[in-house]
Amino acid sequence: MKKAFIALVVLILAAAGSVGAFIAVKNGKDKEKQQASKVLAENELFSFDPYSPTKIVFSKGDEVYEVEKQGDQWVLTSGEFEMDQNYCQLVCTYFSDLTAETNYGEITDEKLDMYGLTDTDTIEITEPNGTHTLKIGDASPMGDYYYVTADGRDKIYAISYMEGSVLKLDRLLLKNKKLLPYTLYDIKEVIAAKDGKTTLDLIYDPDTQKWSLPDEYSTLQVDPTQITTVLNNLVRIESEEMLDEKLEDLSKYGHDKPYGELTVKGTDGTERHLLVSLNEDQPDYCIVLFDDGQAELYYKADLSIVDKTPYDFIVQTITAADKLNTKELKLSYNGNNDTFSIDTDNDKCVVNGKEIAIDNVDNYVAFDNFFKAASIFNLSGLDIEAKPELKDPVMTAEFTCNDGSTVKMDLVKRDDSTLYVFKDGKYTGGYVDETSLKGRTSLSEFYIKFRKIAGF
Repeated sequence: MKKAFIALVVLILAAAGSVGAFIAVKNGKDKEKQQASKVLAENELFSFDPYSPTKIVFSKGDEVYEVEKQGDQWVLTSGEFEMDQNYCQLVCTYFSDLTAETNYGEITDEKLDMYGLTDTDTIEITEPNGTHTLKIGDASPMGDYYYVTADGRDKIYAISYMEGSVLKLDRLLLKNKKLLPYTLYDIKEVIAAKDGKTTLDLIYDPDTQKWSLPDEYSTLQVDPTQITTVLNNLVRIESEEMLDEKLEDLSKYGHDKPYGELTVKGTDGTERHLLVSLNEDQPDYCIVLFDDGQAELYYKADLSIVDKTPYDFIVQTITAADKLNTKELKLSYNGNNDTFSIDTDNDKCVVNGKEIAIDNVDNYVAFDNFFKAASIFNLSGLDIEAKPELKDPVMTAEFTCNDGSTVKMDLVKRDDSTLYVFKDGKYTGGYVDETSLKGRTSLSEFYIKFRKIAGF
């Protein structure tokens, strides 16, 4: 019994020791947490709603930029340039819960000098609860931090390098980085040029709410979807990097001999003129020079409009007729003159007086392919300045519609590989490749196949 009692006492003492050890460890951890919380609280510099600020002031020495919130836009009070709205909001977001990585104790003149805090970048943000000020000094030797002081705090702090680089004054960060100051609905004309010659002119008519090309392209159908797609992308573009301000030496980036030019006119009477140059060292980029001398870097693909021509913005097929609405086709081609009377309602086609049934798959497909080859012309390019005569056409197709109206198409030799396209006796301004008449999937092939079925 005595031994059992002694064993029990030992267990109790051991348990008491374990509890004591546990309590000691727990107390130690609690102290560590308290200490960590205290340090964290010491390093919390600002805390407010990131969308509440109404004013930001960036300054360094005599350079001062005062920015105010007007409605939902940040505006530079001097009006010198438009502000980058995304950057202003980023500054407010970073500032609103800024916490230092560490601190270096109380402020002394020696420390201020040591950490570059005697001649600082200063940022002041005003929100409903007051104005908060941050002074930014040097970066740490390893580039991990920026040294700062904050209003109402008596210590020197270190914030992350990324936050410091965003908050330090950089005029180019402040400036709006959008290529254009317009929305799609604010543009009335876009002009591209190369070597001083206009290569593209897109014109918007606010009355009809339609885009068009100059009058010389009036015989061609404009593709409004393609225009709005390209311009909608154009108004969204932002620069990848802000380069020189007030560039005087145009040869620095090749703007003395620009690759292209772009002029965009707004409905408000303003316009923006841009010079675009390329750089062999950065083939995926181009450099844009604005009228105020600002040079900026953009993706070349984003400014492909300087390489586009009217051909890119037209419907690149000319359709003369639809077989369902056509009652007669007269075709002169390859020394033959044939007349096709078409009755699709009854699945019949009379060729030179001979009736052909097109109610089976083979005959219908042969007829359909032939009709499309004779009525649909896929343009391969434009030649607006040409003045071809309608003389000795290689092919003539005349369609009589169910309502009695007619459409006549003529192809006239342009060179060894292309043909001018005429519609109703007038040159359309476009040309087709000769392969539309000869070779696989051409008029010749489908014409011969249908003639065989027709038995002539």
